[in-house]
Amino acid sequence: MSPFNSESKPCSRRHFCRVASAAALPFFAAGAAYAQGKPVEGQHYRRLRTPQNTGNERGEVLEFFWYGCPACYKLEPALNQWLARKPADVSFKRVPSIIHAVSKSHQRIFYALDAMGLEERLHAQVFAAVQADSAALQELPEIQALMSKLGVDAAKFAQVYGSFSVQSRCQQADRLIQAYEGTGVPMLAVNGRFVTTPAMAGGDKAALTVVDYLLGLGKKA
Repeated sequence: MSPFNSESKPCSRRHFCRVASAAALPFFAAGAAYAQGKPVEGQHYRRLRTPQNTGNERGEVLEFFWYGCPACYKLEPALNQWLARKPADVSFKRVPSIIHAVSKSHQRIFYALDAMGLEERLHAQVFAAVQADSAALQELPEIQALMSKLGVDAAKFAQVYGSFSVQSRCQQADRLIQAYEGTGVPMLAVNGRFVTTPAMAGGDKAALTVVDYLLGLGKKA
């Protein structure tokens, strides 16, 4: 079976985790091309209309995600495997993205933890709280209760959560997903020029293979 059979259900601005069936149709035909080692532009990845500046000359990968997105959670194991082997000089950054009102609080959680130096340690646990334990994490008292459970000073967290700096980073993230022409998550952006998704690539591991290919093209491709 082709590695580009689409099974992922991306979370979009219009629907929670719908199957992008129309976009998936070409991937069966594209499987042969990928089997020869070359994903197909316009099918397995797309080029941005307006390239974005990045801060890393070797390479940059952005992951646009939402804690409430099952497809994002499903991507985590493959993404973590990729992070363990990615070149040290390729930068990686997560971008919590607004695709529905409830994700606004999730975006603030991410940046508050990041500001406290706890994002890397607690990212997976917040994801699991939402996806495995069905925590809504919309209201601050519930969020603080989770933080206390995770060993975080709930009062300090609330202060950072409501800070101007966190608000500013959320606004920057909103502008970023617009610049990358994002309509849903999960989405992976490479070198400010290309984006791919598990739905486009035909699976989580296939999406990271496309990322490797796009990094190999270099910054001027």
